[in-house]
Formats: sequence, structure tokens, C-alpha cells
Amino acid sequence: MFNNISVLAGDKAFNIIKNEGLNLNRVKFLVGASGAAKFLILTGIDRVLLDLLKDRKERLDLVGSSIGSFRMGAYLQKNPIEAINKLEYAYINQFYSSKKPKKEIVTNESKRIMNYYIKDDDLEQLLNHPFMKISFLAVKSKYFLKSENNLIQLTNLVSAGFLNKVNRKNLKYYFERALFTNSNIDFRFKDDFKLNKYKLNRSNFKKALMASGSIPLVMKGVKINGINGIFRDGGMIDYHLDIPFLPKKSEDLVLFPHFYEDITPSWLDKYSKRKANGKELQNTVIIAPSKKFVDSLPYQKIPDRKDFEKFSDEDRLKYWNKVVEMNKILGEELFEAIESKKIRNIVKKF
Repeated sequence: MFNNISVLAGDKAFNIIKNEGLNLNRVKFLVGASGAAKFLILTGIDRVLLDLLKDRKERLDLVGSSIGSFRMGAYLQKNPIEAINKLEYAYINQFYSSKKPKKEIVTNESKRIMNYYIKDDDLEQLLNHPFMKISFLAVKSKYFLKSENNLIQLTNLVSAGFLNKVNRKNLKYYFERALFTNSNIDFRFKDDFKLNKYKLNRSNFKKALMASGSIPLVMKGVKINGINGIFRDGGMIDYHLDIPFLPKKSEDLVLFPHFYEDITPSWLDKYSKRKANGKELQNTVIIAPSKKFVDSLPYQKIPDRKDFEKFSDEDRLKYWNKVVEMNKILGEELFEAIESKKIRNIVKKF
């Protein structure tokens, strides 16, 4: 019956769900990972979660990196399902005259998407949501990675990738973590990357959101008025949010709708094959499409940014629109699993 979703949990979360199902009142953090076009697999789940959360009273912290930040920006809105629809539509309807568009063009297109689903007049409401607090993860570039020269960026990213294979901590020579937030939560990072914490406000909200998703080599870095530095995609350190979030003694949960059944700590770990240590994510619950579902998709894969190069606009639109049509079943299965408490029977240990 539940063949299309996978539910994976850390040890503590697994025991909680086995005993009582998934009680959304236990969820204190809802998080979204980097992944560009991959988010198109999750919008069916997003819509169901937004419906289940609409009458919530308890505080909920939203944390995103890159496209995860864009998704969380939709969650904050007065009509969040309409916002998800707009984000989905605007993202799908990107068009480029070249297979390798210049950074300025991709940056401007990303701004168009952001401004399509987040209006300036709504920023005050987003920052003062009745129960949600928002945090965007980005990175502050160091040394030569402040440069917009592609050759310099590429050379330093290759160097960072090599040193990252040796030890993830070596990324500290290239990036510092940046957290833009209107939350007073003391975030629990398990590593020693320098943390730059900035208060989100109306004047920097959109800049911070753009910074969170500004992919090196693809988009321009972001400068923010009143803050020193060049900010780029949060996925450089926090690709899939390998972050504990909650104290070890907590009985609360972190809910992570995700593209995959595993977590890759940083963007560069795609090349090192490093995966997260589940022991650090005791309270985390991952909701992901199953392998069977992915195999049923056109081309047997989740959309990704390389599709702009692989497909004509016509073929890409057909493919991506088919995926968002099909992803409704993920939301339907999740709703049934939560409401019937049959999620207890399908949850597996992360």
C-alpha cells in the first residue's frame, strides 16, 4: 500500500514513531535541503504538510539551504499552498537561450522566480508569522572564492573538493557558515565551522534568500547592505542539513522531507561519497520518494539542474510537469500513513 514513500528515522525518532505514529506536535524543526530542481519531487508532500499544519498553535522553526530556503519561504505565507504552486510554476518556466548561460542571466532569472512568489508587501507578515520562525543557511566566501572570475572559482573549488576528501573540516579554509534568522534558537551545529549569525529583517530578507541559493560558477555571489562579505549557496557546507538541531535528551522531532533516503553533508561530498552519520541525527525523520517511485518517473530519475543542458525546453517542460503531476501520490500516501498511524509499520531506521 505504501510503495511510493520511504520513512526513515534516527534511533530515538524511530522508537517514538513505532510507539505513537508521527505526531506533528512533536515536530519542532521542519527543514529543506539544497538540490535545485530536485525540489519538484517534493511539492506534493509540501502541500499535504501545509494542510496538516494549518491549525497549529505551537512554534515551528523552518530551516532551509538553497532551494530548501525557497520552499520554506513559501511555507511562511498567508496562502502557503498558492505560494508553493507559484514557486513550482516559476521554477519550471525558466528558459535560457544558451546551454551554458552567463551567471548574470541565471541570477536575474532566480530573482524573477523569487519575486514571483514573494511580494515585497508580504515581507512583514513572513517575518511575523503566528507560529513559524525562519532561518536561511548560506556561506560567507573566504579568500579567492570572493572572486567572480570563473577560473579562480573553479580552481579553488577543485582544491576544496580535494581537501574535503581528506577531512570535511578543511572546508573552513574556503567558507564560513552564515545563518540568517529571525529565530532565537541556539542552533546545535556539530562541527567547528565559524558561524556568522545575522538577524533577518525586511531589508535583507530577499538578499539572504538569494544568497542561500547562489550556486558558485552558476550565479553571482550576493552582497548585503550593512554586512561585510560575499555570500553564496548554503549547500557548500550544509547541502543536506547534516545538523542535529535538537538536544540529545529531547523527545521532539526534526521533520525532513527529502529527495533521497540518505544525507550528503556538503555539496562537495557528492564527489567524496561521504554520507551523514545517523547517530548524530537521533531525532530526525526523513520522508523521501522510494526507489520504486523514482523508477516510475520519466527517465527513471528526479529532475535536476543538468536537465537544462540535456533536454530541449519542450521535452524538459513535459518531463518536469509530469513529475509534479505524479508527486501528488507521495503526499496522498504520507497523509494516509500519518492519519491512520500506519506510518508505524513502514518507518525504518536511518
